[in-house]
Amino acid sequence: MARASGPPAGEPLPAATPPRRPGAPGRRSGPRRGAGVWLLPPWSRAPLLAFRAPAVILAVLGAAAILACASSSAGLFLSSAGAEALHRMAAADCPDATYPTIQGYSEEQLTPSVQEQGRGSMTGAGLPGPYQVLAPESPIRLTGRAASGSAPDAAVNVFYRQDAVDHVRVLSRGPARGLWLPDSLASSLGVRAGQQLRLGKASTIPVAGVYRELSREPVQPYWCSYATLFANTGGSIVLRPLVLATDIGTVNAVQRAQLYGMTNYWVSPIDPTRLTLSSARALNDKQAAAYRAFGSSPPDDLASRLSGTGQLPVFTEQAGLIRSGLRAPVLPIALGGTLLALLLIGAAGSYWADRRAGEVRLLSARGVGPAALAGKAVAELAAPAAVGTLLGWLAAGWLVRSLGPSRYVDPGAPARALLVAGAALVAGLALLALVAGRRARAATEVTIGARRGRLAAVPWELALLAAAGGCYLALRRGQAVVLTRGVAQVNLLVVTFPLLFMAGSAVLLVRLLVLALPAALRRPARRWPAWYLASRRVTAARLVTVILLAAATMPIAVGVYAAGLTQTTQYTLDSKARLFVGGNSSINSVDPLRRTPATDRAGTVVTRYQYASLDGQRVIVLAIDPDTFAATTFWDRRYADQPLATLLDRLRQPSAGGRVPALVVAADAGHTPVQDDQLRITLGHSTEQLTVAGVPRLFPGRRLPLPMLVVDAARLGQVDPHAGTVNELWTRGPVDPAQAAVVAQGARIFDIADLVTVFNVANFLGISWTFGYLSALAALVGLVAIGGLLLYLETRQRSRIAAYALGRRMGLTRATHLRSLLAELGTLLITALVLGTGLAAAAVLLVYRQLNVDPDRPPAPLLTVPTAALIGAGIIVVVITALAAAYAQRAADRTNVAEVLRLGA
Repeated sequence: MARASGPPAGEPLPAATPPRRPGAPGRRSGPRRGAGVWLLPPWSRAPLLAFRAPAVILAVLGAAAILACASSSAGLFLSSAGAEALHRMAAADCPDATYPTIQGYSEEQLTPSVQEQGRGSMTGAGLPGPYQVLAPESPIRLTGRAASGSAPDAAVNVFYRQDAVDHVRVLSRGPARGLWLPDSLASSLGVRAGQQLRLGKASTIPVAGVYRELSREPVQPYWCSYATLFANTGGSIVLRPLVLATDIGTVNAVQRAQLYGMTNYWVSPIDPTRLTLSSARALNDKQAAAYRAFGSSPPDDLASRLSGTGQLPVFTEQAGLIRSGLRAPVLPIALGGTLLALLLIGAAGSYWADRRAGEVRLLSARGVGPAALAGKAVAELAAPAAVGTLLGWLAAGWLVRSLGPSRYVDPGAPARALLVAGAALVAGLALLALVAGRRARAATEVTIGARRGRLAAVPWELALLAAAGGCYLALRRGQAVVLTRGVAQVNLLVVTFPLLFMAGSAVLLVRLLVLALPAALRRPARRWPAWYLASRRVTAARLVTVILLAAATMPIAVGVYAAGLTQTTQYTLDSKARLFVGGNSSINSVDPLRRTPATDRAGTVVTRYQYASLDGQRVIVLAIDPDTFAATTFWDRRYADQPLATLLDRLRQPSAGGRVPALVVAADAGHTPVQDDQLRITLGHSTEQLTVAGVPRLFPGRRLPLPMLVVDAARLGQVDPHAGTVNELWTRGPVDPAQAAVVAQGARIFDIADLVTVFNVANFLGISWTFGYLSALAALVGLVAIGGLLLYLETRQRSRIAAYALGRRMGLTRATHLRSLLAELGTLLITALVLGTGLAAAAVLLVYRQLNVDPDRPPAPLLTVPTAALIGAGIIVVVITALAAAYAQRAADRTNVAEVLRLGA
């Protein structure tokens, strides 16, 4: 006999339900609404439920971290790029070029009150305590001691800086106060240390010492900003001897004797290695305030603004221009990465709905609507999403500071980046709620008999390809790189076109490829069980396969494209600079240079004749040493149809009829300036008979857009000394040994050309930084693809494990199942590698010729294959395939098969 049901013993009986009045409406069943839903246990306990599913936490945390890193990295990157541009320009100039400086011109004595006014103006503006420099504006005349007849005199420049004598090579010392003379001046005036010099008619001043002339010494960093006082960097300026004053009193004594002008500088030392754009602008404001307090104004002439100390305002302006030029391509790249990361957040919401499928069906059966279920998903996943956002923001800062461009960013940049990451989190949670709600609704409200819409079959990727075609046509009509005040700025279309082209092409090719996959996989599937299982999994869910293939193709394509253009641009810039210089550096002198063991160790000796003509046309003649030339200079096989060794051998060939073999380099590549093999050139007032031994398109040492003839210096006859002769020592190593080799011969150095001085490399950094950031986007998209791969494995794990369990009962071994996983994932990822590489190659071939960052200097863009990027992509694909297969196999081995089969039922 069945026992009557009722409440347990000891519990009160429930209150009787009052009868419903006739005609009174009953309570409708339907979705719960109102704030009361959030107080029920499934919602109030939701923030703790996620911790019971570590896979869900990791998926959401990783997706939120990638989203925060993508959205917050742009501002940090731009701030870091501005700081690095500032550092590059400062490093390319003198060590004290960034020091804040005020200056004033005076023809009167520098009184203590004026000194204190300059010092107080600097410190009062908040700048460090300055040191003082007095530089000449006009010369004075010094009269020496007469050996016989009239006393010799000379026009000299007087210079003062407190510790200047500590940075010269002292030859002899005299009294503590007076003038220090260079050795050549002391010899010509016939004076020694301790003797007197005449200033005008009645005044005298002692010789405090004699030092070695600075033009015969390597330029020290201390003298870099003042090198124009003793080094003829232009090659045609007549320099006066530089006389050093021991103190300001000596300068005033000279001015009392001879009225002459001097420029007074007050210079505040700073540490330029930690500068950012904001701190540099603050220093510029302080320098402007110091000028106002001193009652003066900064110099207006360009030469003063671009040389010496006080150049920080110019550097800041250029760095700001570089950063503003980066903003146009970087922000869309960051936006694209953010949208892709948002898709991963949406996939995480879909993953939550799959993991909570049983609970979602139960709550829906109790009347809970999609909005409340979406709110439950947000309540569960908000905490790990917030943690992931914080980790992504920290990761963005760490990556920018570690990988560059610079480890220094503006003080306010991290806070702004955090605000952007917070906004991205809000958007991500909204998308997560939307996806989770729709997936929850689809799990319980599937329309019976519904068919797939026709819109799903439309190839929408063709719209992307059409947009890419429009961008490419606009790019062909315009310029890929625009120079704004000498700063290279990348056209936005250089980034937009390849992204649209590769995205549209990837989806279209993958769509077509998936249609052919069954036939491609059918043949090996007939032979090997592992391939059979892999082919069944790949073809069973074609939509998922298309998404996964496209997601894996895009990061490979973007990464290889960015690496290809970056390496091509960098190699081309390096080639332009090395073609101009000849090696890493060129030490130039108007004095003869001999080949010695020291010069052979340093590099190769080259003689340049600038005043030569061929049939009335001006040409440049370059006389080289074929024995040491190849080991020193830079060469690319695309410069000529023959190797460099072959061309040099032709210069060594016996001369026919006394004619010297010569290589003819055209002014424009491909246009030969000669019509005959026999040439007669004029060098000053001398002539030389030449025969054409080769016509390379380009050759090292080409500096002017003029035809250049290259000959063996040992076979060239006597040349008129008025042929504009410049002797050069090219070197591929450090510049100091080369300078020492030149000075050891007694030759004077008037110029040093190196890769930095050819053009301001910092002005072209925006190009490599743009593609560097695009490479970072590729890595980010790769993380998104890996996250999607893991979610793909997790969401299909239940059906995979059920099939694995049934297969084991039919004789399937663990090794065969693992091989099937490797075949499945390897097929997809290797296909993505091939497609991505092919799309990147096509995009690079379409764009690279337009990235001629300096059209006035050869060569044209030289395509460079990104071998390291290709090898790295292949290794990453293999590693991810192995790890993902091992993860799926381990999960299948550890899962309770009975529970999976029961839940599936």
